[in-house]
Amino acid sequence: MASVLLVDDDAETLAAWAANCVADGFQVKTASDGKSALAMFIESPVDIVVADWRMPVMSGSELCHRLRTLPGLADVAFILISGEPSPPAFISYDGFLRKPVDGQILLTTMRRLLADNISHRQLQRGGTA
Repeated sequence: MASVLLVDDDAETLAAWAANCVADGFQVKTASDGKSALAMFIESPVDIVVADWRMPVMSGSELCHRLRTLPGLADVAFILISGEPSPPAFISYDGFLRKPVDGQILLTTMRRLLADNISHRQLQRGGTA
C-alpha cells in the first residue's frame, strides 16, 4: 500500500484530501504545516508528499527544498498545490496543481508520479521499467 503525507493549514481541505486518498487505498498521514510534516517524514518516510505552497511556520516550497536535501530520501515524489496562478520556479517539485483541486485529478497525478518513481528506481538498479 502506497503512503502519502498530506500537508495543508486548512483543516477542511486536509480532511477532503485525506478522505479521497483513503478511499483510493493510500495509507495517509496529515500535517498542518511544513515543519511538523518534515518531522513526520524524517521519523517515517512516505512514498509521496502533497503540500500547499503557502502555509504558516514552514511553507510547502520550503518543505520540498528541505526534503530534497535529505540524504537517501530526496527522491520522494512531491506535489505542490496552490491558489497561485503559476508555480515557483526555484523549487524542484514533481507536480503542481491549482486550488481548488479536483480529488480525481489529485489521485491520478499521485498514481502517475508513483509509477514514474518505481520505473526510475528499477532503471537505476539495472532492471527494466
